[in-house]
Amino acid sequence: MNRSIYIIMVPVLLVTLGYIFVFRHIGVAPGYLRLMVAMTVFFGAIWWLSRRTARKTDASRQ
Repeated sequence: MNRSIYIIMVPVLLVTLGYIFVFRHIGVAPGYLRLMVAMTVFFGAIWWLSRRTARKTDASRQ
């Protein structure tokens, strides 16, 4: 599980940094609010899916 988080998180962080860098470089203010909302939804989905998977694993053991 820990390795899979790194496989997902490293590209997400690189895309985020690239998003900010490119928009700053061309002189456009990046939409930080939109970026924050997208990150919140993404992390919320990861959290929800991990809890859901954990529940299914516990239910199958009994």
